[in-house]
Amino acid sequence: NSKKKINMAEPTGIAKLQMNATEQYVKAKVLWDKYNLTAKVNVIARVMICSYFFNVAATGVQIWWFYHQPFPYMNIILLPASILVSLDVHIHVTTACAFILAGMAFIDSAYIFVHQFQYWMNHGVLYINELMVKKLSMLGGVGLVVVQRWKQEKRRSAVAGLLVTKAEEVMSDSKSLLMLAFRLLMSTLFLYVGWSEIKRQWESVVSDGQGHTMRKRAAGDGHDNMWSKITEFSLGLPFIVGFKAKETSRLLAFVLILEAFVSWAWWASSLNVGYVIHAREHFVVNMGVAGGLILLAFIGAGKYTMDNYLKKTE
Repeated sequence: NSKKKINMAEPTGIAKLQMNATEQYVKAKVLWDKYNLTAKVNVIARVMICSYFFNVAATGVQIWWFYHQPFPYMNIILLPASILVSLDVHIHVTTACAFILAGMAFIDSAYIFVHQFQYWMNHGVLYINELMVKKLSMLGGVGLVVVQRWKQEKRRSAVAGLLVTKAEEVMSDSKSLLMLAFRLLMSTLFLYVGWSEIKRQWESVVSDGQGHTMRKRAAGDGHDNMWSKITEFSLGLPFIVGFKAKETSRLLAFVLILEAFVSWAWWASSLNVGYVIHAREHFVVNMGVAGGLILLAFIGAGKYTMDNYLKKTE
């Protein structure tokens, strides 16, 4: 009888699975903290963001060398700033260099949009492509590097009637507003591009008049993929309102990295040099935005999210 009672008291089924999962999670957390993996992942995320600027420098040299264009003197500033942000050698140095990179990303985006606006005014056609919007998302990703360096505010909380200093990290209103702005910039990629690219791909399937369908783009063109656009658009909806922000950020980062290696593998392309340069730019922008999403998952999305609203209503 005593043996029966002991066996009956043991957890079975779902309860046992939950206990095992909790135990494995605790072990993983101990290993994560032991090897300080948070710091290492943050370094990887910053390198991913800076890969965009490394590519800008490499492309400038490539165009100068092969097409006899002016030498890219901005590389003298761009490369050291990218390296210092990647290494995060000092808080003030990293912040200053991140501002330089953000300024360059803004100038790059502004130049393209001004050019397209002029074309719209002259020809009556406004064309905004995927790469243009991705560069806006890059601006949001670089902004997160700046925000990450801000010190968290500390607040005092009353515990059992006594005033006790508690090292509880709280995101300020100004920092939360910046997080919202950068999140919205990054959302343009998933919402606008997702919808427009899905629509464009449906319209790009045409009939050859003999009962066969064909695509307007060449085989091997990275633009011709539907799975990533549908996934990014679907995850972009909860991301923009800040619902399950950390989980959604990680999922979006995973999809962007997967898309980069599957659709924008520029090193394996058999198309012309111009397409290879274009595909490489898509690749590094995907990696850069994914790095920004990884940082967002670590920093937190701030006060202006659905998650925070739901927490207050509980």
